[in-house]
Amino acid sequence: MDTISKAAFRRLPRYHQILSAYEGLGREYISSRELSEILEINETLVRKDMADLQIRGKQNQGYSISTLRHRIEEFLGLQDITEALVVGAGHLGTALATYAGFEQYGLKIVGVLDNDPSKIGSTIGSHEVTSIFRLASMVQKHDIKLIILTVPKDHAQELTDIAVKAGVVAVWNFTPQELHVPDGVRIRNEQIVGGFMALSHYLKNISSTPTE
Repeated sequence: MDTISKAAFRRLPRYHQILSAYEGLGREYISSRELSEILEINETLVRKDMADLQIRGKQNQGYSISTLRHRIEEFLGLQDITEALVVGAGHLGTALATYAGFEQYGLKIVGVLDNDPSKIGSTIGSHEVTSIFRLASMVQKHDIKLIILTVPKDHAQELTDIAVKAGVVAVWNFTPQELHVPDGVRIRNEQIVGGFMALSHYLKNISSTPTE
């Protein structure tokens, strides 16, 4: 199995974004120096990441953008198709369910669920909203391993329990609820409000900085 440090792993999505952008501009090669300057990290660190990915550069040219991008996609499993359910058809759930950009990374939304009778049966993108009571059966029917959770906090743990019991092994959690899951189940928390708080603190500090 491929191994890489946690810090390097966190850099891979950013590398991929840079490579995709440069490839779109017609570039074929990129240097470790360019990557280090864009990411504002030491060039030695970039070279170590490339070595961990078993990618070698060419002298005076750098790394093949196409080769490196494909290697990152292979490492992250982006070349596989991952089917997922969006659990919660509110504003955030709707935005995620209709985001076309997921498909280029291998994420395919196959269903949207909610408990609001006024939403059940309606259409979000290409999906008909299904009753939340069908969560377990839909997980089993489509062999779903990932759910995207956008429900109110009070329902998050209960629905996670149902999904995990039905076979889900990964939860992309957009709720503020701290979820508890068995060993072998991965939670990815997206703290949107927490992100705003960090930016709010930054804005407060720069606005309070005296000017000459």
